[in-house]
Amino acid sequence: MAHYTVARRSTSTLWSPHEETEDARVDDESMLTRTRWARRGALGILAIIGLVAVIGLPLYVFPAVPAAPKVDLLYVIGPPTATRIADAESLRDQGIADEVLVSVPASGPESADELAYCWRAYVTCRTPDPFTTRGEAAMLDAYATDGESVIVLTYTPHVLRTRYIFGACADADVTVIPVDESLNLSRWIYNYAYQTAAFAKAWIVGCAAPPSDALP
Repeated sequence: MAHYTVARRSTSTLWSPHEETEDARVDDESMLTRTRWARRGALGILAIIGLVAVIGLPLYVFPAVPAAPKVDLLYVIGPPTATRIADAESLRDQGIADEVLVSVPASGPESADELAYCWRAYVTCRTPDPFTTRGEAAMLDAYATDGESVIVLTYTPHVLRTRYIFGACADADVTVIPVDESLNLSRWIYNYAYQTAAFAKAWIVGCAAPPSDALP
């Protein structure tokens, strides 16, 4: 009589649709969790950016604009753009001041040797050391003493930091007036970051030394 052996299949190798469904459910839930966290992270970043933008509006975009008083000197701080020079000329034509001081780089088309505006009799062009807002505030002491009044012209995002540095480092009575220069979105974003970092640096570093020919 022949004997037949029936091989039994191990239950561990049997395919189970229930197990596959469970694995798929776990994968889906894991993906949904990652998606939720990514979405929350993105929303958090957008919220921070929005908050910074709102806080920066009165600081960098809409600083206070005082009326231009009659002063002893108009001071265009660098770079000496055509818009800043035009505003200085407009104020001079209104009788706000007779003399103009311009902060210029040591070389290039905006230097004292090449910028045609520097050749006018009532204009003095000079390079501060360092060629920064700190250096420009220190250089002012060579042209305006304590008790004299000065209007400083710079572009809008720079106004707040200029007021802080000149208020701390210059002896003259300074009024900072913004110049409306066209800036695209990327330049505004850059200025938000740059001006904030530079403001912190100014607070830490302090004032620059006045030039050797500063007025007593």
